[in-house]
Amino acid sequence: MRRITLKDLENLVRRLNIEKKYKPVRKIGRYKNGKFKSDKGFHLSGAYGGYKLVFSNKDDSSERSVTRGGHIPKRELFDQINAILSYNNF
Repeated sequence: MRRITLKDLENLVRRLNIEKKYKPVRKIGRYKNGKFKSDKGFHLSGAYGGYKLVFSNKDDSSERSVTRGGHIPKRELFDQINAILSYNNF
């Protein structure tokens, strides 16, 4: 079994955004009035030595976790994202 790298996860997230017709998510910035700005789409969140898939909503700059289990090892997240990609009605 080969090692899953962060680049592998980023490529899967890029593919997920393309399939679901979202632009690649850019970094979050700020408006002048203090509100946060974000693009709509999927991106990775990393903490505690693990990663999770997060969906950002452009309308209200909210984020929600898509994968289960909090921040998990790369191999588990790789398998979960592949499951999402194979499921057509997400």
